[in-house]
Amino acid sequence: MARARAYTEAGADCLYPILAPPELLPELAAAVSLPLNALAKPGGPPPRELGALGATRITFGGGLQQQATATLAAVAGRLWADTGN
Repeated sequence: MARARAYTEAGADCLYPILAPPELLPELAAAVSLPLNALAKPGGPPPRELGALGATRITFGGGLQQQATATLAAVAGRLWADTGN
């Protein structure tokens, strides 16, 4: 909380506590008047729930790119296997 307040006092435009546990978001949102960003990740709360916890912006970080890459690799692997290689 002290760091969040220090960022606010220093003129930050928003807070981006990507490593904060989701259950801390309501306390952070109440402590500062800045928009609060949250990271949606597999196994974590969905974006709608993060919003209910106080997040005003949701990001997926590199998760979407990682998922797309994994899917493309799986498809390419199946295509390669179908060629008999």
